Amino acid sequence: MGEFLTRTLDSKREYMTYIVMILWISLGVLAFLYDTDFNYLAAYFLSLTGFIMSYMFGESFRKSSGVSVFKKGKSSKREKITYLIVVMWTVIGVLGIVKQQDLMSLSAYFAALTPFVGAYVIGETMKAEHSTTEPPQQLNS
Repeated sequence: MGEFLTRTLDSKREYMTYIVMILWISLGVLAFLYDTDFNYLAAYFLSLTGFIMSYMFGESFRKSSGVSVFKKGKSSKREKITYLIVVMWTVIGVLGIVKQQDLMSLSAYFAALTPFVGAYVIGETMKAEHSTTEPPQQLNS
């Protein structure tokens, strides 16, 4: 499987894109089986987008020098924390669907964490990965 992924996926952003798409389809099927309101499921997915958006921005703005978490070697801090959040989000989402919990409340729970983790990921992007003496770059809009 790892060899297939290496040949198929070129970047960390691409890995993340496919993972989120697979989660979107899988949770959609699970939600269908458990008669979940898809409006609530959509809100739950929106609670993940802030994390993913900040990670995608970071990898676009400054690619990390480490390898992906799916390969042996050192991974970037922002990649590790993003995948940790994705795993937590998935576990809580699956449990929420199976136990028919209020997905709107779960959405609010994860949305409340988004600014904190998003700011951390963007902060890791703006500073040099191995140095704290390099001045931050200014973003111009």
